[in-house]
Amino acid sequence: MFLGSYRNRQQRNVSQFFRDFTDNEHVLTRDPLVPLPPRIEARPRHEDETLTLTFSELKYYFTCPYLFKLRFLYGFDAPVSRALGYGKSLHDALAEIHAESIRGRVPDVADVERLVEDHLHLPFANAPVRENLVRAAIAALTRYLREHGQHLNRLEHVEKVIELKLADGIVVNGRIDLIRRTDTNEVLVVDFKSQERAQAEDITSRQLQVYAVGYEQLTGTRADLIEIHNLDRGGAIREVVNGALTAETLAIVEDAGRALRNNQLPRLANWCESCESCDLTAICRSEAR
Repeated sequence: MFLGSYRNRQQRNVSQFFRDFTDNEHVLTRDPLVPLPPRIEARPRHEDETLTLTFSELKYYFTCPYLFKLRFLYGFDAPVSRALGYGKSLHDALAEIHAESIRGRVPDVADVERLVEDHLHLPFANAPVRENLVRAAIAALTRYLREHGQHLNRLEHVEKVIELKLADGIVVNGRIDLIRRTDTNEVLVVDFKSQERAQAEDITSRQLQVYAVGYEQLTGTRADLIEIHNLDRGGAIREVVNGALTAETLAIVEDAGRALRNNQLPRLANWCESCESCDLTAICRSEAR
């Protein structure tokens, strides 16, 4: 290192800090006799091109790329709901039901009130809202145990974390609510929906098709079926794992990763149902057009 200003300084009183700095074998205080080498351009030691996404994020991209941009790049979020926490609380209670079942004790309806008391967390609910949601949670878990309790002795995994590696360094992380065997020994990937955590069924179907691929990458075992449980009204929708739909969805995910890298996240071309239900429509459009 060369300090040319050392010879040309106008003040004779030199700072003690300057003396400390120049009292070093790596610092030159005279012009070098040979030209200095060319400056080395700075560059990252390692180029990390991995782009990690979760399906919770991707569902917004599937709904509208611009909504994804507003939420995850610009930091906009939906207004806080008084029911915030209800859907996650139900999922947590179900996770305990399934974990106990795997350990050998299948809970029954008598356990429901305890499960609700242990897991229901509603930080923004007032008393009337909380009372209604407690009743709804008890009804949902009771209905689930009555409809599906006989299947809980065939569970394989609860809250299974998967990591799906795609082209161009794109990685999708997710968590499968439940994996169980059917009575004909087929592998079933299950997702639970509640009103607070609701999303379009076609998006949930795509999500589970992708999760089925992630499960196969992780375990080497192919999933046969996907199933979407509605916790609010009961019942379930079951589909066969569809290779064509899976390939199409994976291509969309890869396109989403490339679009994110290139900041190509436009709003939807036309007003639609997604716009009707979007909390951020006023930022995107001034009217329904």
